[in-house]
Amino acid sequence: MAGLPDDKVLITDMSRYTRVFDLSEAPDMVGLPSGHISREELRKIVPGSSFELKGKRYFLLPCDLHDSILLSLKRNTQIVYPKDAGYILLKLDVAPGKRIGEAGTGSGAMTSIFSRYVGSEGRVYTYEQDIGLVRHAVKNLGLDRPGTNVTISHRSLEQGIDQQDLDAFFLDVREPWKFIRQIYDAVKPGGHLGFLMPTTNQVSRLLQNLLKYDIWVNEIAEILLRDYKNNFGRLRPEDRMIAHTGYLVFARKLTPGSYAPYRQETPVDEDDGELPDQQ
Repeated sequence: MAGLPDDKVLITDMSRYTRVFDLSEAPDMVGLPSGHISREELRKIVPGSSFELKGKRYFLLPCDLHDSILLSLKRNTQIVYPKDAGYILLKLDVAPGKRIGEAGTGSGAMTSIFSRYVGSEGRVYTYEQDIGLVRHAVKNLGLDRPGTNVTISHRSLEQGIDQQDLDAFFLDVREPWKFIRQIYDAVKPGGHLGFLMPTTNQVSRLLQNLLKYDIWVNEIAEILLRDYKNNFGRLRPEDRMIAHTGYLVFARKLTPGSYAPYRQETPVDEDDGELPDQQ
């Protein structure tokens, strides 16, 4: 599977310092705030225990997927945040053995999550039109190593999708309404569709275009997460939060002719103009 943190550990002082290290990488020495320690010494430490380095105590834990994505994944693009990723997994019914499509790959955060949850019997097919991001994701997730359950394609969806009868497809691209036909044809009847967009005008444009297809939109949502200070005597929210990451649209594919002719809403004809530049 892709991007699993098997050789990574999390080291923290339980205060201001928390970092992930890959014990399989060079150089041999790892720099911590109080000094250096060899990766060989770190491999001997029992996960879940602590060690001392020049008078300062650290704690070593196995690196989980959440830590790997947030603390060690090298990003060339904005990633799907864990608060959204868990809900996406549930809404797309991602499970062992499923076949999941995705575009665009970006830095590979969501790709690695899909890979973990479809398991060794499942498959993830991800599409990215930027060759630089393809190379970045391949390196980030180790997609050039044997045993991966991810197939990455350097291609725009305008050129088509190779797979058919996918269980679900997740679209995180700038103009998702341009590719509805392609993903509709690639997903099996009853399959799940998911879209992530940062702005409301993108959501409106998508919804208008979805009306042209036999697709049931069952949820439009934004997920907010507020962390709290770890102080039992003065428990209150953190002063700052990530207020917005994106809007989520979820839908189901229906067989052609089974839904669109009976819907009361009428698609709105629009020009094919480009969206303004987004930050």
